[in-house]
Amino acid sequence: MIKVLLILSFLCFTLSFSYAQESSKDSVELEGIEKDGRVNYPKKLLVNPEFDFKLKKTDKGKFTVSFYKENDKSVTIKIYDLIGNLIKQETVSKSGLFTKEYDLSYYNPKFFIVEAGGSQYNKTKSIIVE
Repeated sequence: MIKVLLILSFLCFTLSFSYAQESSKDSVELEGIEKDGRVNYPKKLLVNPEFDFKLKKTDKGKFTVSFYKENDKSVTIKIYDLIGNLIKQETVSKSGLFTKEYDLSYYNPKFFIVEAGGSQYNKTKSIIVE
């Protein structure tokens, strides 16, 4: 009886060890990688070439964000500081021309990263407003 228990415990250990080795393999699938090392991304993940926004410095510590939207999909504008803290966030849902001036003159340093886009696309630009 003891021999049977020892054999069963040895088999269980062996099976669990081989399963652990299989599950620790890299889970990244290589289907999207070409032989020369380039990665092919699906087109839906790329930046929307039809959407763009402009940043323009207007005064010390102030800048405008402007863009034109043809559809009713919402665009979220996020403004980050130099180290990545989110300072302001706004969602624009109506179509047409959007222009807004942001006053961040109270904020130091004067380097900001502005991200605008939706759930499927976005663009990011930076501006220095000294």
